[in-house]
Amino acid sequence: MSLAVGPEMDYDILAVSPNAAIDSYYLLSDLAIGSVNRAEKALHTAGGKGINLARAVRALGGKVLSLGIVGGHTGQFIIEELQREHIPNDMVWAKNETRRSSTLILSGQMQTTVVLDSGTSVEPEAADILIRRIQDYASQAPYLVLTGSLPPTLPSHYYADIVQRVKNQPNLEICVDCSGEALRLAVEAGVQVIKVNFMEFQATFTAGESWNLSSAIDTFAWLEKKGLKLLVITMGRQGAYIFASGMAPFRVITQVEKWVSTAGAGDTFMAGMLLGLGRGYSLEAATCYASAAAAAQLQQVVCGRLNQEDLDYYLPATRIERASFLEK
Repeated sequence: MSLAVGPEMDYDILAVSPNAAIDSYYLLSDLAIGSVNRAEKALHTAGGKGINLARAVRALGGKVLSLGIVGGHTGQFIIEELQREHIPNDMVWAKNETRRSSTLILSGQMQTTVVLDSGTSVEPEAADILIRRIQDYASQAPYLVLTGSLPPTLPSHYYADIVQRVKNQPNLEICVDCSGEALRLAVEAGVQVIKVNFMEFQATFTAGESWNLSSAIDTFAWLEKKGLKLLVITMGRQGAYIFASGMAPFRVITQVEKWVSTAGAGDTFMAGMLLGLGRGYSLEAATCYASAAAAAQLQQVVCGRLNQEDLDYYLPATRIERASFLEK
């Protein structure tokens, strides 16, 4: 497998998420369904998978540009939050209000509940502007990440359309983190990297079958024929399974005994892995770095935030497993 490090560029990663959101985090001592719940603490910030990934890239010392679509008062809040966090961005303005999503965290109980708004309608003009903007920036980073759900009015081939427009850009690897028809069509268009959780993998490629490593290996072989170089399937506490061209599959896992919230760990994994590869790390080292970064993210409330002390703590607690896990 080759995800070669290219020349120095303006950004390490272009993070594209058409379905941005205001993310609200509520810390609760308990959660009673059908009753009134009072939060111990509430936080509101810019969110959506692309913004969460961009925040993680910044936390890990990388250079990122966040691209997406926002609108209304909520969209203005998102832009102000990105500016406050010093996250470079170039958002497309739409007519309708950007969505809101909520994360409920039970303090000290290691339980996270996420309520996602599917999003509001986005006019075709805004969607077209975002594609042109991506084309304008495509030469300025080695990795383009298309991530998250699509707003309900955008067609399932939207990510595939982006891939078709930029896939011939030299020194650009296209990475996707989504599911369902949007992912299938992006694969057909020719992406190099997929990062999904195992439920998204099953729903998209194995018709909802229970997890089966042999089936995953067969699926990767099929995806390779379409141009895929790297498939990452995250499985929470079981780590992440890595399938790469020209290499035997392996699993990377970090020993984590406690966490605050599980929301956003996959986005941080993607950020860490691509930054590691861009810095010249081997795939094994890059995925170890990514796994430790995701573990550090678990200790924070807001998606994409982590500190160096936690990262340093979890790196030695991260390991690679090869033949042994294949025999289980």
